[in-house]
Amino acid sequence: MQRLTKDFYGVKELEKDAWEVTFTDETHPVFKAHFEDYPLVPAFLQIDIAGELLSKELSKIERCKFKLPILPNDIVVYKIVKQVENNYKIKIFKQDEEVSELRVVY
Repeated sequence: MQRLTKDFYGVKELEKDAWEVTFTDETHPVFKAHFEDYPLVPAFLQIDIAGELLSKELSKIERCKFKLPILPNDIVVYKIVKQVENNYKIKIFKQDEEVSELRVVY
């Protein structure tokens, strides 16, 4: 079975707790489904990508704040900091502006 996110984004590790994520263009099926007239990266995929970066499976979402949309061809930086045990604080930036903040348990 082919994953929905196949070829949806590329990743480059910047440092220990930071990754650059580059999204594909608006022709990808994810953007066709969400939303065809205003394509953007769905919130649930922003969370899933963090799990993939950490190689961990999501257990609980404690808090999410989505401030600005992530669009086709955008390049964002995920900064992930382990708080305690399996709790993580994740901030996503686009051009040095925070677009999302997540507090999750993996």
